[in-house]
Amino acid sequence: MREIYAKWTAAKHVYWLCFVVVTGAAQAAETPWSYCAPSPAANLTPNAGENRQSDNMRFTADIISKEGMEYRLQGKVIGERGVQRLEAQRLFYNEQTDQARAEGDVRYTFGNRLLTSDTANVQLDKDTGQFSPARFWLTDKHIRGRADSVALLGKSVTELQGAQFTTCDEGDSAWLLKASSLRLDTVANEGIARHARIEFMHVPIFYFPYMSFPLQGRKTGFLVPSFGESTVAGSELSVPWYWNIAPHRDATLTPRFMTRRGVLLQGEFRYLNEHSRGQLDVAQLPNDRVFGDDRSALTLRHTGEPAAGWRSRVDYRYASDRDYLNDFGNRLSTSSLTHLERRGELSYQAENWRANLLVQGYQTLDKSLPVTSRPYQRLPQLQFTTNPQPVLAGLEWALNTEVVRFDRAEGVVGTRWDMQPSVAWPYRESAGFLLPKLSLRHTQYMLENNDPLTDAKPTRSLPLLSIDSGLIFERDLSAGGRAVRQTLEPRLFYLYVPKKEQTDLIVDETGSSRVFDSSLPLFGFDRLFRENRFNGADRVGDANQLSTALSTRFLDAQGRELLSASLGRIFYFQDREVTLPGAAVETDKASYWLAEFKSQWTANTRVRSSLQWDSKANELARATMSWRYQKGRQRVLRLGYRFDREKLRQVDVAGIWPITQRWHIVGRWLRSTRDHTTLETLKGIEYESCCWSMRIVQRSYRINAADENLSDSIWFQLELKGLTSFGRKVESLLARDILTP
Repeated sequence: MREIYAKWTAAKHVYWLCFVVVTGAAQAAETPWSYCAPSPAANLTPNAGENRQSDNMRFTADIISKEGMEYRLQGKVIGERGVQRLEAQRLFYNEQTDQARAEGDVRYTFGNRLLTSDTANVQLDKDTGQFSPARFWLTDKHIRGRADSVALLGKSVTELQGAQFTTCDEGDSAWLLKASSLRLDTVANEGIARHARIEFMHVPIFYFPYMSFPLQGRKTGFLVPSFGESTVAGSELSVPWYWNIAPHRDATLTPRFMTRRGVLLQGEFRYLNEHSRGQLDVAQLPNDRVFGDDRSALTLRHTGEPAAGWRSRVDYRYASDRDYLNDFGNRLSTSSLTHLERRGELSYQAENWRANLLVQGYQTLDKSLPVTSRPYQRLPQLQFTTNPQPVLAGLEWALNTEVVRFDRAEGVVGTRWDMQPSVAWPYRESAGFLLPKLSLRHTQYMLENNDPLTDAKPTRSLPLLSIDSGLIFERDLSAGGRAVRQTLEPRLFYLYVPKKEQTDLIVDETGSSRVFDSSLPLFGFDRLFRENRFNGADRVGDANQLSTALSTRFLDAQGRELLSASLGRIFYFQDREVTLPGAAVETDKASYWLAEFKSQWTANTRVRSSLQWDSKANELARATMSWRYQKGRQRVLRLGYRFDREKLRQVDVAGIWPITQRWHIVGRWLRSTRDHTTLETLKGIEYESCCWSMRIVQRSYRINAADENLSDSIWFQLELKGLTSFGRKVESLLARDILTP
């Protein structure tokens, strides 16, 4: 075996330029290739050579000879430089012209990349040359392809003639992308394909006489169309056009053609700056043929960090009519909205205090609501809060303040000042804690349009006393063959707030008592330890009560919570006479029993449950229960039940499960057992192979239980792995209804 050193730089460019197009096509695809056979070009990485840092390639061959200025290498020709390797049966190198010609089973590898051809001609000093015919593999992306010829036109430009590639296994060409020519320019970051076509099952499904695409990142141009069918819109076709405005800004304009409605023009603008990010979505449907008028919607979301400690947020939503959400929202949670919120926030977080400025308004979608029943706008609200600060003898003080202007088109409006200083004497140890706390809540109003017989500047001052205490017992034990630590945590919370009449704080011009923002929260477990049983500052509930709770937790050796269970109740020592307008005095001696249970004992199974038991009526008042099993994306089962004695009873069953190795069924059934009505069904099937997958889903839903008929839609998606997908994004529907925890 003899060896020779030669300058060989173009081979590196051959690799990068040949594969930049298929690499770019596969950048966004992260789907595992679990259904694929090992590539015959796998395990290509050669051992690193000793001359890794050298610009020269070291050649070895069975026979090396020289005639004049030409070297001739024959028999097992191997050229190596670092992790690059060139193999051929024969190689001819002209020292004077710096030209090289390789013949016979030419094979070039670079890590997981492979390029083969019958012949290769390279002008080394100009980085030009030609390989023909050529085959290539990109094994880490499971991509393979071929070209009649690969021509190097300098360091940055490559042309492929008669090119095609796929991500399918060898011997399988379920899909192919073919082009009569591909021109790749890395300096211009542009690829140009002529007469490009996509074949699926040997049938052409798309043809592009001319196609321009980016080799890296993004580029302005049309995206893959999507289509679908629904009873609301009819047959649909969306053709998105992408605008790459700048590296940190882009936009997508999408006309959505609907046979029943017309053309819905949708626009999306996104920006990602150094200290802010956001998205603007707009939609306009001129002359909806079913609705009989123009339709439109707008959503703006922004978050920012303009400076250290500062945070900003904007959330603005608009719809031309309530039915817009019914027709195009496609979700029970959005279609049932009666108001759309608009808010802007600016906050500052310091080491020991924080401040927040809020401007908040609403668009009322249900025009039948009287103005006096619509929510108040905050124009604006300013909050200031301090963290507990130590003073003398272990005491800590804190301050919560708020000033807010409430506005509305009709009825009583005004400004409210609310201040609550507090002092506490906390005792905290690993075995337990004791937190006595005393605070004073003072509220001042300046009202307009109120009852002229009442005070326009009413005030309220109330002391609040609370004592929070708890113990933590621990023991180590073995459960299910694993070492765990169990805790037992009893907790007592005493609260005293004297009664003070508050119905005369806000009285409108008709003499009716009002509130700006107070309401009763859902009676969850955290309500056991609240200082005020109302939301908002217009009501401070009178209290002489003791909350009792007992919790237990099981923790693994890493401190991860495997299981937790809690049980609690409030015992009242007096009636609660402070109420919301129109509500009755509460006379029960104890609250509902509240119970919570959470378990993730195994990595794949999660159980959650919360119950509220009415011991007086000896029946369940509210409950939520969920069980979820997930092992990867293809094995998901979810069971849920929601119960409210006064409002709803719903059963929710959903899942994705394999019926064979490649076929999966998907489904969801959401039913209101209270109304004996199905609210939503989802039925579909998936097929997945090595290089392509198909999903077909039929969805039926009601906007509300009172609707007589179900709205139907068909979702179809064909995904060519490593390239693109066609149809409606079924995965987004599955992620929302099935995969989301």
